[in-house]
Amino acid sequence: MKSHRIEHFSSFLEDYTRIRRAEGRGSSDASYYLRLPEPSPTDPMAWQWRMRAISFQSLYQSCFATPDVPKKVVDLGAGVGWLSHRLACLGHEPVAVDLSVDEYDGLGASIHYGGGWPRLQSEFDDLPLADGQADMVIYNSSFHYSTDYHRTLGEGLRILGQTGMVVILDSPVYKQARSGEQMKIERHAQFEQRFGFRSDSIDSVEYLTWDMLEEFGAEHGLVWRRVLPWYGFRWRLRPLLARIRGRREPSRFALLIGNRRTA
Repeated sequence: MKSHRIEHFSSFLEDYTRIRRAEGRGSSDASYYLRLPEPSPTDPMAWQWRMRAISFQSLYQSCFATPDVPKKVVDLGAGVGWLSHRLACLGHEPVAVDLSVDEYDGLGASIHYGGGWPRLQSEFDDLPLADGQADMVIYNSSFHYSTDYHRTLGEGLRILGQTGMVVILDSPVYKQARSGEQMKIERHAQFEQRFGFRSDSIDSVEYLTWDMLEEFGAEHGLVWRRVLPWYGFRWRLRPLLARIRGRREPSRFALLIGNRRTA
């Protein structure tokens, strides 16, 4: 990654790392990483990892359960590399990409998984990968960090083969854009109260709407398949409870699978 781009993202990475460390993410124990996305019992973020584990099972069943030739998968927002590790264990060929190289919560922590697959520090809008080399591009809880969805998706499609698949995993989706905007206001206020800064050095979009997905499909020639993982009854009741209490619409987390539209 070019030095001037690292400088561009330095404030974002500093804020991001401070927040993640304060949340208690990461460990000095290799077994912590090897079991992900299954959480350790004492992990302060166990609730989130339990959701990620459900999302991973949905991804596996939707995209990898059928025996097939090994896929070249670009894991965008790889973090510590847990998804790349899981895919490698299934016989696929991952490339882990992330901005963070932190030793606890970024690509630096992927050392616990050993070698065998590439790790790249890169932004999503300028990937150091060749045209059409991937069979699948997965935005791993990361697409919502984009500042320009069309540019980010266009770059992902550049490295994707014509019969390949683009997947958006664990990014918040709303019916109404105003709900997403209200979430951003609440989130930044919470960060400022808890950490002393708003974590807005990069103007990320931070959410999706179903209308946005339709727009992406029209612009980039994609047909989307939506898979809604089952996170339990309490999660499913959130929209109803929000309406009863007069609160904004809560986010949903769908597995979004895009294929190029055929003529």
